[in-house]
Amino acid sequence: MSYRSNISILNTTWRGAFLLAMVLACGWLLPGGAWALGKEIPLHSLAYLNDPGSDFKPETLLNTRQDWVAAGGDNLNLGFTSDVVWVRFFVDPRSAEGETLLEIANHKITHLQLYVARKGDAAHWQVRQSFVASDSLPLSERVYPHRHFIFPLALSPDRESQVLLRIENDYPVRLPLNLMQEAAFHQRDVDRTLFHGFYFGTVLIMAFYNLFIYFYVKDKSYATYVIFIVLFSAIVAVDKGLASQYLWPGHMEHDFRIYVVLVALGAASSVWFTVNFLSLREHAPRMLKGFYGLMTFWLVLAAVAIALPSKWVLMVEMIVLLPGGAALLWAGIYSWQKGVAAAPYYCISWCVVIFGVFIYACYLLGLLPVSLVTEYSLQVGNIIEATLLSLGLAHRIKELDREKQLADAKSEAKSEFLATMSHEIRTPMNGILGMAQLLRDTRLTQQQVSYLNTILGSGQTLLTVLNDILDYSKIEAGKLDMEHIHFNVRRLVDETAGVFAVKATEKGIYYNTYVAPRVPIKIKGDPTRVRQILTNFLSNAFKFTNTGRVTIYVKRGLEMNQLRFEVHDSGIGIPQDKLASVFEEFSQADSSTSRQYGGTGLGLPISRRLVEMMGGSIGVDSVMGRGSVFWFSLPIEGEIPFDRMPDRKDVPSMEKFRFLQLSPDEEFLSQTRAYSEFWKFGLVTKHSIHGAVSEIDPSEPPFDYLIVDQYCEDFSYEAVSRELMQQPWAKGAQPILTMKPGSDRLAFEQLKPAPWIEEYPVSITRIQFRFLGKQGVKLKQPTSADLSQSFANMRVLLVEDNPVNARVAVAFLKKLGIKPKAVDSGEEALELVCHEKRDFDLILMDCEMPGIDGYTTSRHIRDWELLHHQEPVRICALSAHAMDAHRTKCLDSGMNDFLTKPLVFEELRQKVAQAFAETRIEQSAD
Repeated sequence: MSYRSNISILNTTWRGAFLLAMVLACGWLLPGGAWALGKEIPLHSLAYLNDPGSDFKPETLLNTRQDWVAAGGDNLNLGFTSDVVWVRFFVDPRSAEGETLLEIANHKITHLQLYVARKGDAAHWQVRQSFVASDSLPLSERVYPHRHFIFPLALSPDRESQVLLRIENDYPVRLPLNLMQEAAFHQRDVDRTLFHGFYFGTVLIMAFYNLFIYFYVKDKSYATYVIFIVLFSAIVAVDKGLASQYLWPGHMEHDFRIYVVLVALGAASSVWFTVNFLSLREHAPRMLKGFYGLMTFWLVLAAVAIALPSKWVLMVEMIVLLPGGAALLWAGIYSWQKGVAAAPYYCISWCVVIFGVFIYACYLLGLLPVSLVTEYSLQVGNIIEATLLSLGLAHRIKELDREKQLADAKSEAKSEFLATMSHEIRTPMNGILGMAQLLRDTRLTQQQVSYLNTILGSGQTLLTVLNDILDYSKIEAGKLDMEHIHFNVRRLVDETAGVFAVKATEKGIYYNTYVAPRVPIKIKGDPTRVRQILTNFLSNAFKFTNTGRVTIYVKRGLEMNQLRFEVHDSGIGIPQDKLASVFEEFSQADSSTSRQYGGTGLGLPISRRLVEMMGGSIGVDSVMGRGSVFWFSLPIEGEIPFDRMPDRKDVPSMEKFRFLQLSPDEEFLSQTRAYSEFWKFGLVTKHSIHGAVSEIDPSEPPFDYLIVDQYCEDFSYEAVSRELMQQPWAKGAQPILTMKPGSDRLAFEQLKPAPWIEEYPVSITRIQFRFLGKQGVKLKQPTSADLSQSFANMRVLLVEDNPVNARVAVAFLKKLGIKPKAVDSGEEALELVCHEKRDFDLILMDCEMPGIDGYTTSRHIRDWELLHHQEPVRICALSAHAMDAHRTKCLDSGMNDFLTKPLVFEELRQKVAQAFAETRIEQSAD
């Protein structure tokens, strides 16, 4: 059972216990003073009178006949009114014993005057006692320090008393009137405090409990639920005057404004909770925009309530609450119809909330009288709603767990299917591509070479498509691991760019790289994935560009802690309305491009996912018919700066050297100028050989280096040797020729001194290394296996059950001068190694074989070596599986390395060279 299931069971149990406790508490408190609004001392002839012009005086109202309106009960609720309201009632002298307290159980009254009158000897009512109070009066300055308005009345035990109230109110005129002895009031206040303490304590416990579950399961529904119930309880606290009594007793005037702001925030949180609880992003995405708009409206209203009159903002809230709540209820009903498991709980609980809010809104507007239902509708509704929603959350998390298990099972099945299909496709592809590579080494006609190149190109395209699908499935399953190591970003760009050099020559496209001086030499990241993204961009650029240019730019972004890679092309471009979709899965700017140019539409989406996983950003800019710019940026971590030059005594300062660069490409010249500013060397640029000869003064100081671009219109061996090199300022200078790949360079090699040939795309880093080498600086080059070494004496065992794959591997090994021993089963391999004790320098082990597979065979060999104290032989897996899990499985079984089918000759030669090098090291150590 998963942790989500455990949480759901705990939820259900706890919520059931909570519901039972609340029922018992309400049953216990209902007959008590907390809920009772009945009077200890009855009021007689309760009536009210509107005074629009504020003309009346208490003496006038006490002794003249007016058109008083009978209240029809013991309490008044007149809603919003701008008039001054007078209220009167009479007290039977038989009910008055000693000092009596009058409680107006509403803390939101703007201004209040109270008069107690009795009849004098002349049968006229005379004011015997008076009080003045307001909601802005601090508790410490009130007659009775309480959130409600409490007045001690001195009533006569032998004469009837008349109580007169004058009320001016910016809020709804609600007058729950309670007249009682002091002891009875204190008992009632204790009961109320007990109930409120129980209510808020329970809400606090629920909030902490759900917050704990949120941190445990990371489900946003719990977090939004916590925010919702906390805000709801805060509204209740302010509405009942508890917040002003305990939190800001000296600033009662802020109470109503805070209440209005909290109502807006609570409504906004209800929308947010609904979106997450009902999973509207998945089940009703079209509703999201409307609900986000509603939530924004409530948040704006909350901000507006801070400045505008609270009375008018509250009226707007009361008007919008009902349709807003109805919209949320409709979302619940819609989700219920769509089969969302938690929707029934939501609908029922939201009906309770809407009903409670509706009753309370009508109560505030004066449409309903003061009663148990109206006074406590918010709290009772909150109790029922909280219980139902809590049960709904428990049910929801249980359903999510079930859906997650089902999704995991589907994902696992999909991964297994893709792994199996990869293996089944790669196995025959190994035979096709392997035999095609071997066939290329035989004597063929020009037509046969053309056909063979088509076979190899188509096979490589199929392999690229297969790799894209596997990468996509790994990303979707969350199984793609990213490296975070130091790598040489400049070398990576040069090597990746070099792969497309021949293609650029074939299509007649200008192709170059521009790496800015401030680009570091090393950063931390995943070099394999950076190379993959850049390769995808370049592949698309050359696919959609038939004339013009393709260029790579690498520079620091506008934010200097970002490294930005850009690939510019002058191809067909992308329509503006299609730009947003090019990074979406299985999408292309035009569906016809897949037929005209090929491709799955996965390269760019995979690139987007990889960039996002590395914490970067990605994008594209394009104009139809003028080309595109694809870019991605990565954060620069662990930067190793690109040094100007080694600061050593034996290396002369770059300021002493003068360069002449001849190129018609202004971008190429600009890049060199940037490096001249960076390294401080002298630089003169011209657009042609003739321009340099005719424009440079013969008396100029000699140049040390001449960079001559093949793209110059007058570029030729004769122009370089007989015009340029014969100039007085060019004699003795080192020529550097930047040429297209495959260009004839035999004649130029006769130049004195011998020229440096730098093929397009030009690498500034390679030129720098050559320069430093000429100055006598020994550079540390990356270590690599010696691929030119003869492997004729190597002892190699090939374990492969597929006859075609075995033929390919044997043929490749024979090309390397190796005569391998080939067997077709794990049993035969164990017989040779463990029983006949044959020594091998390298074992190429197929993984999937009938009987004893390659994994088991490798484990048996390692166990035998350990038991007999033998040096471990190097074992390299041969597998048509390309998933990381299979690579890990090979290493766990004792293998040292991994080769993916279809075999590539160069990769096999690399592994053989590594095994050869290790064997020689071991022999020299012995």
